Amino acid sequence: MCQYNFHISRLGDYSLLIQIESPPSQDLLNWLLIKKATLSKLLNVELVHTYNELLVKKCISKDTSIDALVHQISTVLNIPVLNSDYNSVLYKIPVCYSNRFAPDLKEYASQVKCTIPEIIEIHTSREYPIYFLGFLPGFPYLENLDDRLHLDRKSVPSRSIAKGSVAIGGTQTGIYPQDSPGGWHVIGRTPISLFDATKATPSLFKAGDIIKFYAISESDFEEIATSNNL
Repeated sequence: MCQYNFHISRLGDYSLLIQIESPPSQDLLNWLLIKKATLSKLLNVELVHTYNELLVKKCISKDTSIDALVHQISTVLNIPVLNSDYNSVLYKIPVCYSNRFAPDLKEYASQVKCTIPEIIEIHTSREYPIYFLGFLPGFPYLENLDDRLHLDRKSVPSRSIAKGSVAIGGTQTGIYPQDSPGGWHVIGRTPISLFDATKATPSLFKAGDIIKFYAISESDFEEIATSNNL
């Protein structure tokens, strides 16, 4: 069972901020997403989550009793949840780590003092929970990167990073869903399309889902890309 201490305060004229007294974790992420969905439905308002906060947007009007609203929210937050209550989806994402698709990998390996095979083994050995989608539509911010692969972002960002590039920045790894400038170290690329604005659900992922990478060859990349019409 998961339960957390929290503090609710007013933020501006119309919103409330819920701050959780706990460091970020996957259990807390799942708890936040469950509470976010429940409160959004109950109050019919938009909520935004951070690592350990919930922003309840535009929930206050001139007729709102703040005390009653805070009590209503607190009642929901005080209901314990099971870790299994949030339905995460595990996505296994193919990545080609060859030089053709990994323009930064050689220099990155030198900086983290690992061989390229070691980086691939380490990077593909873990499951990465998605904390947020942002920066670009469908860009997943992934936690749980092995300490050995941590490296500050580039001092000079790249002007163009290819769609599907798998990269590392600081303590996180992520995937660029579109061609974009960016400051993360590109160590590979996936042939899987992450975002399609023409679909009812444009993003392949949602916050709370989990990604696990696996290595593929250049020929595998081309085959998957062709089958996905990329």
